[in-house]
Amino acid sequence: MSERRGFRGYVTSRGFGGYSIPVPVQSLVLRDYCQRNNMLYVLPVNENIFPHSYMVLEGMIRDLSAYEGMICCSMHMLPQRPERRRKIYDSILSQGAALHLVLEGAVIARPADIEKVEDLLVMMSLSAQGTGLAAAVEPGRAE
Repeated sequence: MSERRGFRGYVTSRGFGGYSIPVPVQSLVLRDYCQRNNMLYVLPVNENIFPHSYMVLEGMIRDLSAYEGMICCSMHMLPQRPERRRKIYDSILSQGAALHLVLEGAVIARPADIEKVEDLLVMMSLSAQGTGLAAAVEPGRAE
């Protein structure tokens, strides 16, 4: 059996989490993160541009046996539906690999790490909803 080496990158041309980061810049961010953390960076796969398409991601995580894990810029690059994200986390962890989410500074290397990321997603969603509600209410208006 061969030794696992490096972290496979995952990038997308689509916007995510309010960001629109060009693929070459995402690659630079991932490479820099790997250098700073003494990790070997393996060139990324690029997701299809179609909305809600995760074919490339799902194909990549089917076999991570050659890698220590995968790395992407943000948790917002993952599917929006929690059950789809859970399948991705489970697939990665079941292969003894890890998932690094650079902008959030999060690493999912064991099952307990999943809840931290999911909690952060819930808090961000609630915050966004609260911001939208606050903007809809006129200042000084009592109800």
